[in-house]
Amino acid sequence: MMPGYGLARFMDQDLGVWQGVGRKLGDVILACTALGVLLVALGLNVHLGPGILKTISTDSVKAHVDFHTFWHSAAALWEGEDIYDTGAEAENRNPPFWTLLISPLGLLKPLVAYRIFSMVSVILTVAYLTWMAGEVRLSSWWAVPAAVLLLLSSPLLKTLALGQIYPVLAAGLVAAWISDRRGKVVISGSALGLVVALKPSLAPIILWPLVRRRWKAVVAALVAASAATLVGAIVAGPGATLEWLRLLSDETLNPFWDNASLSSAAARLFTENEFARPIATLPWMVPVAYVLGIGAIAFAAGRVRQDPEVALWALVAASLLASPIAWHNYLVLLGPGILLLLAQGWVAPGFLLLALQSIPPYWPVLWAGKDTVLATLALTLYFYILVAHWLVFVVAAQKRPAGRPEIGTPIQT
Repeated sequence: MMPGYGLARFMDQDLGVWQGVGRKLGDVILACTALGVLLVALGLNVHLGPGILKTISTDSVKAHVDFHTFWHSAAALWEGEDIYDTGAEAENRNPPFWTLLISPLGLLKPLVAYRIFSMVSVILTVAYLTWMAGEVRLSSWWAVPAAVLLLLSSPLLKTLALGQIYPVLAAGLVAAWISDRRGKVVISGSALGLVVALKPSLAPIILWPLVRRRWKAVVAALVAASAATLVGAIVAGPGATLEWLRLLSDETLNPFWDNASLSSAAARLFTENEFARPIATLPWMVPVAYVLGIGAIAFAAGRVRQDPEVALWALVAASLLASPIAWHNYLVLLGPGILLLLAQGWVAPGFLLLALQSIPPYWPVLWAGKDTVLATLALTLYFYILVAHWLVFVVAAQKRPAGRPEIGTPIQT
């Protein structure tokens, strides 16, 4: 034996022990933080009341702002009118293809259509969460409480209250992820393409197969996105597609506190705005935020080869950070990824993300109207939550746990 070999081996073992202790301590801190967040969320719900549940159950269809807009577009499609000039209170910024998908609801009365849409959204959410938990073989000890927390999460409840599209997009992401895991790359790519067709701001997810040179999946994604857009344009008319593109190009930066994107946070923190007092007047921070958003996408894409399974969800989170608009409700898209984290053993970080999603939309009420730097920082909470999701997914994608098969390896069923 070489001199010093025994000492070096002892030191390596000692270092490993201390690293293990450090990880366990970190998990304890994260778990305690998650419990604290859950208590805060419970306190807010008790103190300020179940406003979202009242909105979901109300008979006033105008309270379901987004769906009311979708319904007007669907009804206009059947009448051969402009689907983007319907007299609805809010603008419909979704593509014609979405209006085509929900067009049958335009034949029903608005409130009946909303009830059906919300019921389908709940069923779809339960289905894709169950599908994901089963695919990753998540223990029922975690699958049940995690699914319950996601079903009662602030992003999903507000999505249901407003009648938004996110459960459909999340189901598409799960279908793409599981299809790729089972070696069905064309189906996976097609699902990704349909998701992008419905939400172009998620276009960076095409990097998921591109970085791994899954050319069939990339081609399928591009074909599916193009075909869906073309079908929508043919049915609704080319004028409707041009109007939709104009609406997207006219979209201005919104520093409203519910907008969790990087650029929105920069505008809220560093420019004069009607929602919060800036902590400093630095307008150049907004373009810097866009650059950082691109960097977040590139960083997540760099993790694809290390662990593609987690990296997809890191890319989704990065896409939200880089987008001009990323409402807090968009976190619905990341729920399936949290189930994956739990299945891979990232229990404490996954539990923290579940807790953060439980914070109700009443949080800004505590700070709105307060002209202080502290209030501005507090009103940016939803941005911090989105960053936390991105960070956890990126860190989890750095190293593949031993013994886990590479994504894309066909799994016998």
